[in-house]
Amino acid sequence: MEGLLQSLSQSSPQILLGLIVVSLATLVFAVRNSLQFGRYRQKWSDVLRDTRGESLENLLSQTLRENASLQERLDKAEMRLSDIEKHGEKAKRHLGLVRYDAFEDVGGSQSFALALYDDNGDGAILNGLVGRTDCRVYCKPLVGGRSDRNLSQEERRAIEDALSRAPNTAVTR
Repeated sequence: MEGLLQSLSQSSPQILLGLIVVSLATLVFAVRNSLQFGRYRQKWSDVLRDTRGESLENLLSQTLRENASLQERLDKAEMRLSDIEKHGEKAKRHLGLVRYDAFEDVGGSQSFALALYDDNGDGAILNGLVGRTDCRVYCKPLVGGRSDRNLSQEERRAIEDALSRAPNTAVTR
């Protein structure tokens, strides 16, 4: 052990000089890295700011918040649309009208057959017979596009007219 200490004491100036050289090299390396890091930080700072000087990080955060808000509004709109579609299936929106002369002595096609029903074919047929002295209105139910009562030729034409106007009706005759 004593030999090691004696050897170190004889070489201490060289060891000290080596440590100083290593320390200076480390210091130069650290200063160089610090300057380079400053330049990179400035470049990234410039890159992460838009032309108005706003931070892209803030812009991205704002965009994500707006996206979440729009997604929430879209989800609500889809739910409302689904409700409207459910109600629309039951809406009496298919309409067929046939005007005709029920009696030879009454002209002007004042009598009518009116078919009203929903997407499932549920509704009614109104038939108005206009004569010289009176007017009578009859109503027949429609279930699934069919009636349990006998239909006149004009009533069947009114149903066909409504079917031909309905773009994507689920009812079939």
